[in-house]
Parts: sequence; structure tokens; C-alpha cells
Amino acid sequence: MKKTAVFMALIALVLPFVLAGCCRTLSAELERTRAERDDLQAQVAALQQNREQPADQTLELTGSLAEVQKQVEAFVSLREELQKREDELARLRASALAEAQSAQARMEQLAAQLQAETDRVRELQAQLQHAQAAITELQTRLKP
Repeated sequence: MKKTAVFMALIALVLPFVLAGCCRTLSAELERTRAERDDLQAQVAALQQNREQPADQTLELTGSLAEVQKQVEAFVSLREELQKREDELARLRASALAEAQSAQARMEQLAAQLQAETDRVRELQAQLQHAQAAITELQTRLKP
């Protein structure tokens, strides 16, 4: 019974560390994805500014306009992909958070159960000591 109680306590102590590592990994990936998105948005904004230059400069750049447009389309496509990845990471983070909360509730339940079992063991030990004392007292009375 003590082994089971110790095992439950060990599980209750280790599980939060395991779940915390999962959440940190997802948070790091989410931050990296956001940084990539921000960089790409800045590049798209810069490209859009270049497109809005006066007509004189635009005539000089007509040869590269198609190339710039392709790059913009590629950036937009990449931005959409990054947005999908960010949404997926947010969903995974929410799922991991729900699992962590569930695990925390289970650990609290197990801790309460462990405390109740510990209290019960103490009570039984006290009863055992009382019974042993009574037996010892009876033995001394019965001896001539």
C-alpha cells in the first residue's frame, strides 16, 4: 500500500514537468512562426512601396515588374501558409493546455487520495500501537 502511495506521489510530481516541456516547444515554434510572418509582411510592404513610386521610376523598372509581382505572390502564398501554421500551433497549444489542466486536476485528486490514505495509515498505526500496548499489559497481568 505504501508503494502505491509513493508511486502515485511520484507521478503527481513528474507529470507537470513533462507537460511544461511540451508547452515550451509549442510556444517557441509559435514565436518563430510569428517572427517569420512579420519579416515577410515587412518585405511585402517594402515591395508594395517600390511599386508605388512615380511614373519615371516605374518605367525604368518595367522589366523587373513581373519578377516583383511573382515575388509578391510568393510572399502572399507563404504568408497564408504561415498563417495556417500559426493557427495549427494555436490549436495544439490549446489542446496541450487542456491536457495540462486535466492532468493538474488528476494530480490534485491523487494528492487528496494520497493524503487520505496516509491519514488512514497513521490511524491504523495508532490503533496497532494501542492494541500492542493492551496485549503487553495483559501479558504482564497474566504472568505470575
